[in-house]
Amino acid sequence: MRSPLLWLCLASAALRIAVLFAAPMADPQEYEQVVIARNLLAGDGFAMAWPYQPVDSTRAVLWASDPTPHPSAFMPPFVPAVAALVFSVTGSGTTGILALLILQSLVGAAVPWLVYRIARRMASHRASLMAAAWSLLYLPGLLSSATPSGAVWYAVGGLVVVYVAQDVLQTQRRYWLLGVAIGLLALMRSEFVALGLVLCAVPLLQRRWKGALVAAAMLFVVVSPWVIRNTVEFGKPVGMISHPWREIWRGANPYASGSGYAADGVSIWEGDRYPEIVARLDALPVTQTYEVEADTIFREAASGYIAADPMRWVVLGCKKALMLWTIDPYYPKAKSVLYVVPTLLTGLTLLLGLGLAIRTLLRSRSWTSGLTPLVLVCLGLTGVFAVTYVLPRYQTYLFTIALPLIALVADLLPRRWLSASFGAESAGH
Repeated sequence: MRSPLLWLCLASAALRIAVLFAAPMADPQEYEQVVIARNLLAGDGFAMAWPYQPVDSTRAVLWASDPTPHPSAFMPPFVPAVAALVFSVTGSGTTGILALLILQSLVGAAVPWLVYRIARRMASHRASLMAAAWSLLYLPGLLSSATPSGAVWYAVGGLVVVYVAQDVLQTQRRYWLLGVAIGLLALMRSEFVALGLVLCAVPLLQRRWKGALVAAAMLFVVVSPWVIRNTVEFGKPVGMISHPWREIWRGANPYASGSGYAADGVSIWEGDRYPEIVARLDALPVTQTYEVEADTIFREAASGYIAADPMRWVVLGCKKALMLWTIDPYYPKAKSVLYVVPTLLTGLTLLLGLGLAIRTLLRSRSWTSGLTPLVLVCLGLTGVFAVTYVLPRYQTYLFTIALPLIALVADLLPRRWLSASFGAESAGH
């Protein structure tokens, strides 16, 4: 690792730990990852009760007394499993939470290195260093290590997948590693099963059918234990998570703004504003398939909303895509300079970089270049959040994965600017 890059990685770790102590986390019980990890260590299984507040008194007592009244696949297992592993050594109290967040800060230290390595396959040395350095200026990215939400894991995992996909295109080998990397990322974020299959098809750009099949096979090998576990738990086939329609519903309901928050800043969640949803969840028998049947309620609600006015939903999807790459104005902290300035500046710069990347691909038709995997991930995640909804932490991991695009923008700057910042080493593509 070259010296400037080493210092950037060390600075990333130090800044993340500093942010961790400067901005203490809210109640850990708000995070599903912590709840599941604690339940697992308490012997209640890798599960949690469906996160809503029952109105029915009997159901409320059950939800309060038993943290796992039904089988659960509310989220993929990777991050809760890491939390459980840490808690098994440190306990799940304040010390354990702090240990988990310090571990995440050390994981985040890899971001500048990965950003540089990916960018270097698309741009000059100095421009790539600038992209790596930008990760230290993007404050929401540093904050992603300071909560157990998992965003820093998704970001680092996404960068690893892009790097390995670039390597596969460049070397035409280690297809199995691409499948493993995507599989691990899918165990963090469920949308990477679908997006991962697209990335597994990258070898087809070089007509490497065997390579694509090997990558896809390894993806399924990695995720299959979790899928099998879910099928056994629910008594029917269930994928990575049990509630995909709930995610769509949060962005397709009468109060939908495109954000995880309504226009008045109130979180869009099962509650007082959706009494019909709560009533149906209360009335649903608590059986082995509770979560699957609960998701059906959200499927019906979201489908009805979309069917009532499809164009409204399409326009809302376009609004979500715009918010994803700029700012979420409904976020309670949307007026904070610490959120608006770095997010807006980073998002607009990344959009410019993405535009440059797409233009280069269309003009050169060099689909096997290092640009392709990064463009696929950026466009794929934009589509996912256009269908679901936007939250700042989703922006954070998308922006972090997309940071190498800043190198394309940096290469447009006068050469003397980059030389002044990052030394006199020759810059070549």
